[in-house]
Amino acid sequence: RTHLPEFHQIEGIIMEPGANLGMLVTTLKTFYAKMGYPEVRVRPAYFPYTEPSLEIEVKWRGKWLELGGAGIFRPEVTEPLGIKHPVCAWGMGLERLAMLVLGLDDIRQLYISDLEWLANQPIL
Repeated sequence: RTHLPEFHQIEGIIMEPGANLGMLVTTLKTFYAKMGYPEVRVRPAYFPYTEPSLEIEVKWRGKWLELGGAGIFRPEVTEPLGIKHPVCAWGMGLERLAMLVLGLDDIRQLYISDLEWLANQPIL
């Protein structure tokens, strides 16, 4: 209901000496609050290119909905590029954002072929 085999996402990167997990979490909470989602939580997760890794969730309709992932790139990702300091990164699924905007409970509704349903949806 909340995952697709193929998806689109927006990416963010914090690339400066001294970047850390606290800076990343603060940036994420500010970003989502400005989008209208003041209740944000992060949970430990696993992503192969970052460590530590986090899932980002927002409160929506009384439930927590995962909107994306984040973390600090592992040194084996950044050091071959000549980057010696931590690099924070995050991504947010655009389909999940569309779910919120359109009030959908199931992400798969974005790809149904019901023309009547599609005709009655607002244009973003």
